[in-house]
Amino acid sequence: PQHVVQPQQQYPATPPKYPMNPPAQHYAAQPTPIPPPQYPMAQSAQQYAVTPPQQQYPVAPPAQQYQPAPSQQYPAYHTAGLAGRPDETQIAEPGTTGVPSIEVSSNIFGSKQSYPLTKNVITIGRDTSNDIVIRDGGIVSNHHIQISREGNQFVLIHPHPDKPRTLNGLLYQGRKIRGDEPFRHALVRGDIFRIGDENGTLITLAYNDGTGTQQEMLAPVQPIKLGAPELTIGRAAGNTVVLNHPQVSAHHARLVREGGTYRILDMNSTNHVYVNSELTTSHLLKLGDEIRIGPYKLVFEANQLTQYDESNFIRIDALNLKKTGNNNYVLLNDLSFTIPPRKFVALVGGSGAGKSTLMDALNGLRPAQAGKVLYNGKDYYHNLASFSSQLGYVPQDDIVHRDLTVERALYYAAKLRLPSDFTSAQIKQRINEVLEDVEMSGRRKLLVKKLSGGQRKRVSIALELLANPSLFFLDEPTSGLDPGLDRKMMFLLRRLADKGHTIVLVTHATNNINTCDYVCFLCQGGRLAFFGPPEEAKAYFGKTDFAEIYSSLEPTDENPNIPEEAAARFKVSNQYKQYVVAALRSGSAETGQVNGVPQTKEVKRPKRGNPLQQFFLLNQRNLELLRNDTSNLIILLLQAPLIALLLMLLIRFEVGAGIFDANKVVQCAPRISTTKIALPPQSGGIIGLNTGKNDVVDCNRIITYLKNDSTGKQYVNTFSGKDLQTKQNAALQDFIVIGDSINAQRALFIIAFVAVLFGCINGTREIVKEASIYRRERTVNLGIIPYVASKFLVLGMLALVQSAALLIIVNLFEPLHQGIILPIVLETYITLVLTALAGLMVGLTASAFAANEDSANSLLPFLLIPQVVFAGVEIPLKDYFLQAAAMIFPTRWAMTALGTSIGLHSDKLGGDKLWGDNNTFQGQLFSIYSHTDSVQRMLVAWGALGILIVVLAIAVCIGLKRKDIRT
Repeated sequence: PQHVVQPQQQYPATPPKYPMNPPAQHYAAQPTPIPPPQYPMAQSAQQYAVTPPQQQYPVAPPAQQYQPAPSQQYPAYHTAGLAGRPDETQIAEPGTTGVPSIEVSSNIFGSKQSYPLTKNVITIGRDTSNDIVIRDGGIVSNHHIQISREGNQFVLIHPHPDKPRTLNGLLYQGRKIRGDEPFRHALVRGDIFRIGDENGTLITLAYNDGTGTQQEMLAPVQPIKLGAPELTIGRAAGNTVVLNHPQVSAHHARLVREGGTYRILDMNSTNHVYVNSELTTSHLLKLGDEIRIGPYKLVFEANQLTQYDESNFIRIDALNLKKTGNNNYVLLNDLSFTIPPRKFVALVGGSGAGKSTLMDALNGLRPAQAGKVLYNGKDYYHNLASFSSQLGYVPQDDIVHRDLTVERALYYAAKLRLPSDFTSAQIKQRINEVLEDVEMSGRRKLLVKKLSGGQRKRVSIALELLANPSLFFLDEPTSGLDPGLDRKMMFLLRRLADKGHTIVLVTHATNNINTCDYVCFLCQGGRLAFFGPPEEAKAYFGKTDFAEIYSSLEPTDENPNIPEEAAARFKVSNQYKQYVVAALRSGSAETGQVNGVPQTKEVKRPKRGNPLQQFFLLNQRNLELLRNDTSNLIILLLQAPLIALLLMLLIRFEVGAGIFDANKVVQCAPRISTTKIALPPQSGGIIGLNTGKNDVVDCNRIITYLKNDSTGKQYVNTFSGKDLQTKQNAALQDFIVIGDSINAQRALFIIAFVAVLFGCINGTREIVKEASIYRRERTVNLGIIPYVASKFLVLGMLALVQSAALLIIVNLFEPLHQGIILPIVLETYITLVLTALAGLMVGLTASAFAANEDSANSLLPFLLIPQVVFAGVEIPLKDYFLQAAAMIFPTRWAMTALGTSIGLHSDKLGGDKLWGDNNTFQGQLFSIYSHTDSVQRMLVAWGALGILIVVLAIAVCIGLKRKDIRT
């Protein structure tokens, strides 16, 4: 069965217009009888126009129109208003057919009255001389509009013909009609007009043509005739089939004749092609196949494609939704209801009633464990991918970066979400339109962090509007707003619903629920206590205030079964029969397939966007975010030189200069304790070097002694080796002492630790601080790899700068010496950069797994303290278990590389071992190691740091992927 919609659900969408190439002959939707508002044209005479909505609601045939007889006398109206019913005012009875009428309601007073249109001219305004008097508190002009009979139809005229302007104009389909703007519209069934002010006060006028028809079908558009060898489908005017919508690429797909049928080919589109709900790049069509491109459904028939435009026309059926949480706590308890297209629905109830759980079950973020959610009759959970582009979602947390301007935040969102062939001019045009929709055009140049809470929420809504979604889900959009801003926000959402979007929001605030079309009251245990128009809720519960309804649904000590009783009572009520049972029966809620197309069995997630394009775009955004946060950037850049200066000054005053000089890194003693040779008795064990008993000497003097002195030669011969040089180097080790090398080791450790610290600080908050933004972009099309790679690149560039600043200051005060593969400064820089990048990945890993920013900050000590313990400096590592554990910490490998570069001897510095009995440092300064040994040790250390970076990057991806798990 096809979907039908209540007669009042008539909000033909107002399509935006975009400049584009000159049009060619094409198939497009038939124009609606209501012309959309015109947007500024481009230089060219041609423009990009979104295909008008296909839900046409023509005026009923003349035979069905109410036509008074010529002799009929029209009684004069006197006063009418929302606050009273004077005796001479005619009020239409509910269910009256054959007589067109206007229903007037107020979101402030919560009242609703219907007036039959039995005169040729009906005036509406605040003055008592009008036929319909609206007592509104001042938002309606004395004479606001006029409704005149012209032939077989009624025409609404604004402003009143006798007045040049009105106070607050008119709202139609979300479009603001200025007070001085002439506007004429032939009324059709379901037309809704509103009069409202900036504070959110709304007077609603709904037209009923009196035919008694309850629902409308989703009508097909002009069929697309087949027969040509090839047809092209896309947004651009040059296509054979034009589908003008932001979710459609300029050149989206091709139909190529093959045999007796056609093959559809995806032309590398952004939002892809789906056939029978399956993603495809090439598919040979058979009769009845359903093609989905953006919000358009094309059904392949014998000689044509039947086109349906589902933009702004998605019906949601919730069928027996159930879900439990920890300890089998019931979150959703067998909920069923229908949300018609283009309606504004509020999910309300006390804390823990399941409002957010229900909303996330409807939008697929956290699916229900049992039951179904149908979108236009299709199982949504099994068709997430094909519907994903039609959903907008605004979580409770902001989904815009605070360090971007409003305009730039929308620009990056547009580049991520809209087809890649959108030009800069088209993106700018679209940004202008959505800012106008949310009334934020005047603040486009402000940083988001300088906006109020309500304004930031408007920017989040504007961001979601970019792709013109059919459905909008909002979680607590008025949270934290004062009553005035709450009313303004609800007024904005009301306008968006009138413009053609279905709005579903979770809210605790009840002051402005009358703005909604339907309210869904939940009570403890995820039970449905009421679903229907808000003005009926008070009467149903017998309360005068929505807040009282909250209290009445809470269990008490005297009666803990109140929620169960409320749910049971609603299931036998007239409202349940009318707004739940009848609504579900009217659609495709009982079937698992639509138009003969079976449902897919596997849940299909949206395909991600082009990873390379996303990578470059995210890099650009991250750089702009870093640049705009000036104070934080200055602090990050000053950290390295300030810490380096502090370290060098401490060394200079406490230790002295030249700690990295060769004769201080490795020092020798003229005294040895050995029984290998008998030293001359008169020497007292001191080699004849004319030094004091406890002095240290340049190791080159020891080498000379071992080479030239007979006793030294005798000592060398006690060692084994392949050649004399090897024996001499081995003998030299007995003369090497700790000396001042301990200071060099500690200085290197501080440098390595600071590099890790910089990386951790840069990365620990980076992901978790924008978790809500990431989740939303991820549900659209964001790939994990380009996201992580962009973070690594931009923050890695910062690490490069910090490492350079640190090294420059250190080398300026205490010049480095030695080096194995490269000049010592360059070699040390590579080590510091790799160490900082490994530290960065440690921080990003913590950020990816942390629940919130506080948790991420709390993890810092646990990340940094092990870097000290397992560096092998303060605690030499000789046990295999400790050596193995140390290999996962960047400071361990940083010390291995730095110590090897400058020639430290780990066997003299506490005996730290890298693995087994293998010395940690294998430099060449007075060492037994060959150049090959030293090069290998450096490459092992660098390679280990590189492996840590890669492994931690994978861990970051896993942490981010966990956020995709929908439970």
